[in-house]
Amino acid sequence: MIEKDNRPVNLNLLTISLPVIGMSSILHRISGLAVFFSFPLVVWLFSISLKSEESFMFLSSLYQESILLKLIGYLVLLGFTYHLLAGFKKLMSDAFGVGETLESGRALSWLVFGITFIFAVIFIFVIF
Repeated sequence: MIEKDNRPVNLNLLTISLPVIGMSSILHRISGLAVFFSFPLVVWLFSISLKSEESFMFLSSLYQESILLKLIGYLVLLGFTYHLLAGFKKLMSDAFGVGETLESGRALSWLVFGITFIFAVIFIFVIF
């Protein structure tokens, strides 16, 4: 006979309190997905800019005037930066064992968030 499992089941992801290491891991996956889906847009914009001098000037003037294009560029750059930093943290953990304990994993996750925040502020001043 099968015993009934009395453990609590919480399927609402908005009420689960994740540790910072788990949040870092989930955001790394989300940023990777965002970078993957934004890649065709970035390649298309690069191809337009390299087509001719007129198309480059058109894209340059459109970029200077459009806040939406600047915002998309900012979000793509920020997503790529976070994904790169979190991926570097993961590679350091896999290759050298850095961040395998709970305390060091927590500290490295906060470090990745902090460095990403610093880059986010720098990107705001550079892009806008």
